[in-house]
Amino acid sequence: MLTVSGYYVGFMALLVAILPLAANERTRMVGAWLVGGLCLAFMALRYDAGYDYFSYRQMATWQVDLSFLEPAPAALARMARAWGEPQLFFIITAILYVSCFVSALVMSRRNLAWCLLFFVCLPLIYLSAFGFVKQHVAIALFMLAMACLERGMRLPALVLMLVGTSFHYTLALYLPLLVIYPLLRRAYPFWLYLGLLPLCFVAGPLAKSILSALGLYAHYFEDFSGGGEKLYVIYLLICLGTLVLWKHFRLSLDPWAFNLMFIGVALYTLFITYGEHVARASYYFLPFAIFVICDVIEHFRDKLLPSLISGVLMMALFFMSLKVAAGNQDHDFLNNYEFYFLSDEALVVGNGGQS
Repeated sequence: MLTVSGYYVGFMALLVAILPLAANERTRMVGAWLVGGLCLAFMALRYDAGYDYFSYRQMATWQVDLSFLEPAPAALARMARAWGEPQLFFIITAILYVSCFVSALVMSRRNLAWCLLFFVCLPLIYLSAFGFVKQHVAIALFMLAMACLERGMRLPALVLMLVGTSFHYTLALYLPLLVIYPLLRRAYPFWLYLGLLPLCFVAGPLAKSILSALGLYAHYFEDFSGGGEKLYVIYLLICLGTLVLWKHFRLSLDPWAFNLMFIGVALYTLFITYGEHVARASYYFLPFAIFVICDVIEHFRDKLLPSLISGVLMMALFFMSLKVAAGNQDHDFLNNYEFYFLSDEALVVGNGGQS
């Protein structure tokens, strides 16, 4: 059997082998769906990988009351119970997550090889979806909704947002984007972006008071969990680095992608002092960093060096995520990965319950 690290090394080796297909204009779609299939299989077949993995597994058995769940994950959990196979919950959510996310990447018309690599390697995206399943399915639907909205497809965007809300109610907070989206197409003055970030940091207590007074997510503020600072720094550096390139090196900035990423960084700044549970409100917007980094690479006439540097950094971030998981104070939530059909639980079920 593969060692724990072997699963991830094997996954990354296959990813690197397939990505050149996505970089070639003639084979980009073949590469995209091969990478998508790889990511889907690796996610769908996981066992004991993801921060809340066993919480979801209990939901998909008869061990937990589902009345507190949003309607879509509750329906999937009941389906898994009816079939007597809890892994079905993870298979269906993996299909939804990867297919929606890869579709959004394809619709962006950027270099697909870069997009797919950043999707897998950037923190709080692919590997994070192993654990926070409900929210990340909602995030993938949000990504696809924004891709539709960018193309003027407002009705599909609304439907996707509503379906996403049925997976995680927090997405409802961002439904107004369907109305104010023209504001996101504009590039604003450099000083405005730069000034809003420290303002958000100072305004954190005010935001807490308003949300608590409204009775919204007050328990998240009371249940301080800490964490998330290192991941915040990564996205803050991406944001500030892009602003510097735009201001001083005439970077051709896509306002749509940058503004959406900036909202995520601003929300992260607003809530980071209250821990990662509260800062998860920003997770819907952070994946737009994928498009921003692609645009930065496109800025360079000779793309070989920035591509190599980005590739090395992405690999480092991928394995850094595994290291962070290993050092988690509660439990190592990624490095115990194994295929479900090779796990002790599957073998016991296959033997009719005889261990």
